[in-house]
Amino acid sequence: MKHVGSALLLVMIGVSLPPSLLARQFERAVYYNVGTHDLPYYVVSGQLTNSGNFDLAVADYLNSQVSILLGNGDGTFQKPKRFTVPNPIGLAIGDFNGDQKEDLAVVSSGGTGSGSLCMYLGQGDGTFHLSACYTAGIEPILVATADFNGDGNLDVAVADKAGYKNAGSVTVFFGTGKGTLKNPATYKVTGAPYGIAAGDLNGDRHPDLVVTDVSGGNAIVLLNDGTGKFQKPVVYSVGGGEAVDVKIADLRHDGRNDLAVVNASINEIAILLNNGDGTFAPAKFYISGFSWGTGTDAVVIADFNLDGKLDLATANQNGNSALLYGRGDGTFKAAVPIHDEIKFDGAISLTVGDFNNDKAPDLAFAMYFKNKIAVMINTR
Repeated sequence: MKHVGSALLLVMIGVSLPPSLLARQFERAVYYNVGTHDLPYYVVSGQLTNSGNFDLAVADYLNSQVSILLGNGDGTFQKPKRFTVPNPIGLAIGDFNGDQKEDLAVVSSGGTGSGSLCMYLGQGDGTFHLSACYTAGIEPILVATADFNGDGNLDVAVADKAGYKNAGSVTVFFGTGKGTLKNPATYKVTGAPYGIAAGDLNGDRHPDLVVTDVSGGNAIVLLNDGTGKFQKPVVYSVGGGEAVDVKIADLRHDGRNDLAVVNASINEIAILLNNGDGTFAPAKFYISGFSWGTGTDAVVIADFNLDGKLDLATANQNGNSALLYGRGDGTFKAAVPIHDEIKFDGAISLTVGDFNNDKAPDLAFAMYFKNKIAVMINTR
């Protein structure tokens, strides 16, 4: 997730912030190795065993492996279990064969012009075995899961940026319920799709899709017709430059799902509020990083301070990762650093989960330059 862009922000690299401006509700990070000389690229959380604890799955693109860190339930994690996957870049957790054990959908993009989507079935103990692999475009990046056609089986959607050549697409694979996938449907979209998220955007109870355009700074909405087929893409500007991540959530508690989109070029989060029919108001922007130029790569949404209002947390590879506390009306307070040591070490991805079972959301970061996973426990 290395990006090229420029922006002039209010806080420069190297400027110390007083403790009063730091989001001290998180403990200092505890770091976990995921292997020798690894460069963790993407991290997700979920319950990969029957222990009830949250675990982590990490895609290590350069070293061609996926690492599994099983949670102990007290905020700590065990040594990683690893299995080989050629050039994994994105992954998602879900039960794809209906055995009540979580599986993995892993996207690989080797830079050869042919990417793949592979399904790894979980054994319920944090180990996985390969079920099947499928061709998934030219340069697939990230993946989302949902039951798009309403048959009770989990499906998979993949964003393919196609080498920034304005030939990008979204490919939807339909699940069989046996850990395998049927022939996909592919939808051409403007620009170079990168981030992807699934959720009901127009209130019809069918999951829709949003992808980000990393070449044009747009969010692209594809509405589901109710059968798993998607309507013509609708493009929303999120500031130009590089849109790299998107999350869907009801930011106003009004029953309508809104969008939070990361623009890496300008270190801002674009908030698009839902009109109720799957269309969105023009984006409002919030500074999300504390560095010159590019930096913000990912966002997650949760109620971090337990006030009943959804907040944002960001991963910033060039500066201090940030928290933006929500007001409950779709607006957010000014960003504050999560903690002063989560900076300049390549926080390139993050995930949220209750790692110590205290009902407060915690954070885990993939620290690309530090070659580790950073876990931060919420003290609220």
